[in-house]
Amino acid sequence: YRLYFPSPLYSHLYPGLCMVEVLRQGDELGAEWSFAKGKPDWIQRLGDIAERSNSSQAIIVSVVPNLTEMAVMTLEQSGVNSTVVSGDMDLPMKFDYGALGKLGADRIADAIGAWQFYGEDTDSLLVVDAGTAITIDLVRQGTFLGGAIIPGLDMMKNALYSNTAQLTLPDNKITAQFPGKGTEQCIVAGSISAAVGAIRFLWNKFIQKDEYARIILTGGDSKILAKFMKDEFILDNLLLVKGAIAIFDYCRMEKKNAEKI
Repeated sequence: YRLYFPSPLYSHLYPGLCMVEVLRQGDELGAEWSFAKGKPDWIQRLGDIAERSNSSQAIIVSVVPNLTEMAVMTLEQSGVNSTVVSGDMDLPMKFDYGALGKLGADRIADAIGAWQFYGEDTDSLLVVDAGTAITIDLVRQGTFLGGAIIPGLDMMKNALYSNTAQLTLPDNKITAQFPGKGTEQCIVAGSISAAVGAIRFLWNKFIQKDEYARIILTGGDSKILAKFMKDEFILDNLLLVKGAIAIFDYCRMEKKNAEKI
């Protein structure tokens, strides 16, 4: 698959963080910015980036609906037209899912990116996005079949800290040790075990005996989980970006085809 749109601006919004990436022709990342959305100047910074990017189009993958409109308006003021990924739009993949309009834009982009880039040699992909929450989804023969959502590593640790009297919140410098030799080490080891165990369980549940199936691992905590994954996997932290641009390309072609009619 070739990303042929010369320089779309891509942004995705997660709780607590705004990330903006510019893709050049092909699938290489031209530039990347990330900053906390809690800061009052994040909208201004987004506008400044849009103006410097020399882009006329943007595609937004957002799981923070109340901020999506702000991002769209800011980009529009900078002369950038936005496409917002959602389950309500025409998509380059079939989705066998109950409430498609409620399906997270990140899961949509991940699934499409995985199938477009890694589906050629297999019928089944297990797509794992390790972020604030960890989503584990099955794509089979070009169809999204759903999956599971579990708390992310930090969310697990915060839940233990917030709902118990004596458990402390592990410092980010605490590394996993098996077995853990202290409370914080035990919490880190437990969160990693829960995440890796869930991936292993769902791999066995969904994939069964498909020897050509693949795990595609992405997201902010993907490198942490990768250290403990025994199954063969592909690590791709641009997966969501690739999926977003694939959606953009598809919408662009559909619009051109409609204009010909």
